[in-house]
Amino acid sequence: MDGKTEPRIIQWLLDTRPLWPVSRKASPKDEVQELKSVASRALSLLSPAEQKAVLQFYHVRDAKMSLASHLLKHLVITKYCNVSWQDSKISRDENKKPCFVPAPDCPEQKHIEFNVSHQAGIVSLIASIGFEGKVEVGTDVVCANERLAHDYKFIEKDGFFEWVDMHGDVFAEHELNEMKLYPVLLPEDVLIDSLRGYAKDQISRCQWRNQQINIPASNIPNGIQGKPVPIDTNVIIDAKLRRFYAFWCLREAYVKMTGEALLAPWLRDLEFRDVQPPAPCAEPEDSGSLAVGETLAELNIFFKGRPVKDVEMDLVAIGSHYMISAVIRAAQTADKERAVLGLWEHLELDRDVLSLAEGSQ
Repeated sequence: MDGKTEPRIIQWLLDTRPLWPVSRKASPKDEVQELKSVASRALSLLSPAEQKAVLQFYHVRDAKMSLASHLLKHLVITKYCNVSWQDSKISRDENKKPCFVPAPDCPEQKHIEFNVSHQAGIVSLIASIGFEGKVEVGTDVVCANERLAHDYKFIEKDGFFEWVDMHGDVFAEHELNEMKLYPVLLPEDVLIDSLRGYAKDQISRCQWRNQQINIPASNIPNGIQGKPVPIDTNVIIDAKLRRFYAFWCLREAYVKMTGEALLAPWLRDLEFRDVQPPAPCAEPEDSGSLAVGETLAELNIFFKGRPVKDVEMDLVAIGSHYMISAVIRAAQTADKERAVLGLWEHLELDRDVLSLAEGSQ
């Protein structure tokens, strides 16, 4: 336990995909129940109620993320708040957001704000610890290809614009238009040096898969001037889908920071503008790699038409398809200089989680 730590922001990632492998069974629920044996060491660190919550999931992938989420919350409290693992009790605030309430007679227990997210096997935790005032935090993880078959099926039937409008209740009107019609960055292997206005318009209005559009270019890499360049519309739709999930990730993290759900009455008053998703790492990687790609840190955020200046936020590309967002908001001026986002730390289960937990008991 680190009781002498200075105020800090913690950002952790835990990849559950290779953890606690179970054998294939006829019923997914039976696979979940096998965690009682293969994940017994980790489950033993949770309360009976938490164990029950983990084991009630239908799919083992969801149960594993729930287990990891519980572990990370207890870990950050134990490591930085001067309490043992057994005493790292997780409560709920007025918005039902998980929190830790220091004992009134224990001034050495530090104040902490934390938030977790999980998607497609990846669990993230962000926390603010030991600041003088309230430093709100939020995080979200998205995997742009997790629902790809489902997304493609809808788009091929009704078009990308209709697919975007299906989510219209949780986005501002400007965001919906931007996701549909603003220019997208295409992969380098189909990038054209200079596009004419009509060419840009063709890409902006593209909403169907499995087609080809011919783009007139003023400067073609092979040196042939004026010859139309064919582009597979699947490439354009994939780029638009990735941008959609970037918007979703940013918005979800911001809303979670406030402690309100996606049904917050002010939801459509919040706007992110000019979002281009960060590119994944260009280095060759295996399908399970979580190599860090680009970071989008210059964000244009508006609330009721006015710029939002009191938050720090970024969006990081992880692996080929993941993106993870983080946001912090300090209430006091003295905390703003120290409440700074950093890099995501990838934790190793045995070394960073289980060993510390067992040593604290």
